[in-house]
Amino acid sequence: MQAGTEKEWRAYAQRTLKREMGHALIKSNELANQLGVKPDTLAKRIKHGAFTAGFFLQALEALGVEQINLKDIKNKEAGIKF
Repeated sequence: MQAGTEKEWRAYAQRTLKREMGHALIKSNELANQLGVKPDTLAKRIKHGAFTAGFFLQALEALGVEQINLKDIKNKEAGIKF
């Protein structure tokens, strides 16, 4: 069972964060304020997928996400193999 590369997982985290922002109808400026970071900083982190797991979880919490099912990745994300 192959878990995918780190680059693929960063891309998944990036798309997941963007998708959850859309579901929550929260703009990046509002999320940045909730996370205590500058809007430009948040935009750069999201654009490059350059954030820690802790930051990712903090953002998901701020967006009200209660659960992410990793088993669904195979169906939702191309390129990540299990």
